[in-house]
Amino acid sequence: MSHPIPVQSCPDEFRTHVFEKTFQLDCNWQTAWQWLMQTETFTRGQIWPYRVEFIDTPLPNGEIARGFDVGTLNAHHGPFMNFCGVIAEVEEHTNRASRDLQYTYGAYALAFRLIRPNLLRISTVAAGSEQCQVTVRVESFVRPWISRLWSFAQACFWPGFGLSLKRACRPSS
Repeated sequence: MSHPIPVQSCPDEFRTHVFEKTFQLDCNWQTAWQWLMQTETFTRGQIWPYRVEFIDTPLPNGEIARGFDVGTLNAHHGPFMNFCGVIAEVEEHTNRASRDLQYTYGAYALAFRLIRPNLLRISTVAAGSEQCQVTVRVESFVRPWISRLWSFAQACFWPGFGLSLKRACRPSS
């Protein structure tokens, strides 16, 4: 299901930047996906002053979008960042699933003049009966001269997420 939202445009002095990281996990894709679809996965244990918020959002049809429903407003914010957006797409299939968080105009990292994230896609796919891959894709508009720093920052941040994901996929004892 998709949600039509305004799409950011890449300013002339910016370039499109894509960062992608894939994690190999020893659990089925549904276990990983279930963990990825819990808001607590992203809101629990946050380091102050950073925060992730999910805002219940009234939809035109009268329903309320909550959590990872399409249309839910979301913000990851703190010093030097405001990743504000909306859950734009959630797809679940037989052996895979994905979710898009479309960042809206005004989202930034470091400063609005430097880095403007525009998409966070998280997907999982079966890689055997008890194995899967989870891929995180971050698309941003960046000033060309800061592109390598942004790649480095992403390369430092996402492995911690991968460790949490691997812990969540361990069998309960």
